[in-house]
This record gives sequence, C-alpha cells and structure tokens, in this order.
Amino acid sequence: MRRNRIRSLLLVLASFILVGWMIYLLKALPTSYRAEHWNVAWFGYDLGMTVTLLATSWALWNHRQAAIPGAMISATFLIIDSWFDVVTSKPGWDFKIALSSAIVVELPTAFLLFQFSRNAVRKSIKNAHVHAGIEVTSQSLWKTRLLIFEED
Repeated sequence: MRRNRIRSLLLVLASFILVGWMIYLLKALPTSYRAEHWNVAWFGYDLGMTVTLLATSWALWNHRQAAIPGAMISATFLIIDSWFDVVTSKPGWDFKIALSSAIVVELPTAFLLFQFSRNAVRKSIKNAHVHAGIEVTSQSLWKTRLLIFEED
C-alpha cells in the first residue's frame, strides 16, 4: 500500500512539473518552426497507430484481454493524431480536411474504443466477482478498488 501511495505522489509531482514545462513552452516556443524529418516523424507516428489498431483488432477478434489496453492506446493515438492534424494544418482546404477527419472519423472512433474499454473492464470486474462468489458492490471504475497489489 505504501508503494502505491509513493507512486501516486510521484505522478502528482510529475504532473506539476509538466504544468510548469507547458507554461514555459507556451512562452518560449515560436509559433512557426521548420522541422527536419517531418515526413519520418509522421510516418513513425502513423505506423505506431496502425500497429496498435491492428493488435487491438486481433485481440478483439480472438476475445483476448489485450483488447482492453489496446483499445485505450489506439483511442489515445487517434485523439493525439486528430489534434496534431488540426493544429498543424495550413488554413483552407488542409484545415477543412483535418477537421472533418477528426470530427467524422478519429474522435468518434476514439470514443467508441474508450467506451468499449470502460465496459469491458466493468464486465471483467463483475465476472471475476461472480466467479469468485463475491458480491458486486460497485461497477464504477472510480469506486472499485484495485485489487492487484499486495499489502505492504
């Protein structure tokens, strides 16, 4: 239990440091910047997103628990991709395509993947409780205790 609290406090500390870093970047970074290897960066990102989408698809098809984190990772990739597509697109046609793609494809798909993950975790918790003969007291992920850690 003590290690979990330390981990939690370290995440809070990292979050505060990150807020300071974001404020610094907002003031220090130029509004425009020419980057080298732009094509490689986007290709690498899209490759990672494709791999996670395919791995998630495989896990779903084969009814594997890996579908849950895969869906969360894939959804996160889609949200980040839509964000960067929209904010880095040129005004006009490029912006309209990026915004349309985000609104019509990427964000709804991410929502469905997150919804699947939430429902799958809730059903997994319920099934584990029922299988163990334990009364299900809550299906809220915010209220259900994380029972994977041993007591310190």
